[in-house]
Amino acid sequence: MRFGGKMNVYEEIVAEIKRMIELGALQAGDKLPSVRQYAVERKVNPNTVAKAYAALEEEGVLRVQLKKGAYVLEKSSQAEMQNNEVEEQITVWKQAGVTAETLSAAIEKIYRQGERV
Repeated sequence: MRFGGKMNVYEEIVAEIKRMIELGALQAGDKLPSVRQYAVERKVNPNTVAKAYAALEEEGVLRVQLKKGAYVLEKSSQAEMQNNEVEEQITVWKQAGVTAETLSAAIEKIYRQGERV
């Protein structure tokens, strides 16, 4: 992949790793290159790679273990982490006074928009 398009470099790294997982080139449990190794291979700043790995960990795609490396999570772990994030956000909205009816209406609206062709 050639870096430097319209996306930030770290966003390109995130997209590349996700694409590799979708295509099966990376599987659950696979270890990714170290931050330093990935940075050298791609000729980017190690901080950029670290930021991408952190973003993927936050999304539940990777688990980064200090001194051990970054590993691809199983899809079930990814889905579980995403569900937890959704639940946390719903809790924030609830505490802010958003009703279940308002939230349901917003969800329905978004899903209906996606059905338009």
